[in-house]
Amino acid sequence: MNKKYFLYAIVPALLLASVGAAAYASQAQDANPMAGIAAKIAQKFNLSQNDVQAVFDEYKNEEKTERDAKMQETQAQMEQKVKDELTQAVSDGKLTQAQMDLILAKRAQLQAQKPAISQQATEKPSTSKTKEEMEAERTARQAEMKSKQDALKQWATDNGISDEYLRFIGGMPGFGGERKGFGNINNQSDAK
Repeated sequence: MNKKYFLYAIVPALLLASVGAAAYASQAQDANPMAGIAAKIAQKFNLSQNDVQAVFDEYKNEEKTERDAKMQETQAQMEQKVKDELTQAVSDGKLTQAQMDLILAKRAQLQAQKPAISQQATEKPSTSKTKEEMEAERTARQAEMKSKQDALKQWATDNGISDEYLRFIGGMPGFGGERKGFGNINNQSDAK
């Protein structure tokens, strides 16, 4: 009779252990999605799985390095385009050199904040929140973005800078969008 109760206790424990192991394996594979294919290649060609994985990792790092370099080049080109257009506005007498310097400084300040804002935007929302809580958070974010836009407009007014030049500062959440004078440098049709 004791063996019967022992089985009732051990079978669920084994099931829980196997489910836990499967979940762990799935999570480990999610962390490195190429591990499965690396294992299959290693097995098929009688290679070390670590060596195959090292090749995948090296390739992934090279691709990331190339993407980062292209992004930096594109960013440098965009920065140069902004400087060129602002310099032209100074030459045309539409801005003073001091205003141009203020715009570039504000742009640099907001660009420095981008990584933190991007990280917040990509964080996974909590699944334990109610619809009302999520709606309240969305409303709060919208109010915060509007407040930042209003503060930026006030900054421009305080410095005698026309709203049309705020497009050079935009290009980040809370400072882009459909409003005239706001947006990134590629959205210049509204500002002309």
